[in-house]
Formats: sequence, C-alpha cells, structure tokens
Amino acid sequence: MGILQALSPKWESTQQTDRPLQVGDRVVVYGGYDFEPQWLSANPAGYPGEVIEFIPGQNEQPAAVVELDEELVLPNGAGAARHPVHGTFVVLELGHEGTDWATPTPRLHVELCEERPAAKRWRDRVRGAWVESHATYRRAP
Repeated sequence: MGILQALSPKWESTQQTDRPLQVGDRVVVYGGYDFEPQWLSANPAGYPGEVIEFIPGQNEQPAAVVELDEELVLPNGAGAARHPVHGTFVVLELGHEGTDWATPTPRLHVELCEERPAAKRWRDRVRGAWVESHATYRRAP
C-alpha cells in the first residue's frame, strides 16, 4: 500500500481509471495556471458535473462537454473575458499533443458556455468564455 493509500481511505474511489472518460461519467473540473486560479475563487476544490457528450475538438481529439451541477458565475470574468461570465456548461479541450481521454489528470483548456454548445468545432460554433488553460479533472464517485 502506498503512502497516499494509507493516508486516504477514499483513495481507490477518487483515482482515475485506465478507461477513457465517457458520457455519463461524473467529474470535478479544477486547477489552473496560477496558484489560486481566479475562476475557482467561488469553489477552490473545483466544479462537479456530468460528461454529457463529446464534440469535435480543436485538434485530433474530441472535446468533452460537461454539464455542471450548478451555474458557474464569474462576476469579474476570467481568462480573456474581463466582463461577468456565467454558464452551466464547460467544454474541456485536451491541452497537450499525445494525450487522450484515458490520460490521468491531463492539462485542459476550459471554456464556459451559457448554453449547451453545438456539436461543432470551436471555430464553427457560438463560443463561450475562455476561462482557463491549465485545468484538469478527476472522476467523482
């Protein structure tokens, strides 16, 4: 048993699995480039939700659409958005070439959308607010 397993009785239920992320999986999206990312100010532990579909991504891999359990409101904006932004959907794009949805804790780009995004590439659909370039996710029990 590793040190983390000994310290955390929930070790097994909170770790990534070897299978790729799938529609219906519960996740928590968190993390960022900064030590205290602005987009996480309301909930530093991250935002839970459910993967509801995969849509064409900006690169070879598809993007995951997550419907958040609660609306995310960023009154001061985030990323390039310097105005209030809000939404209940986030689009997660893999941030490194060579990663896929089976990669444990991949670096993600996060786009916050007011409405469910169309199943089109970013450049071909209504865009949400870019809120983070160095997030990740974990599967939730």
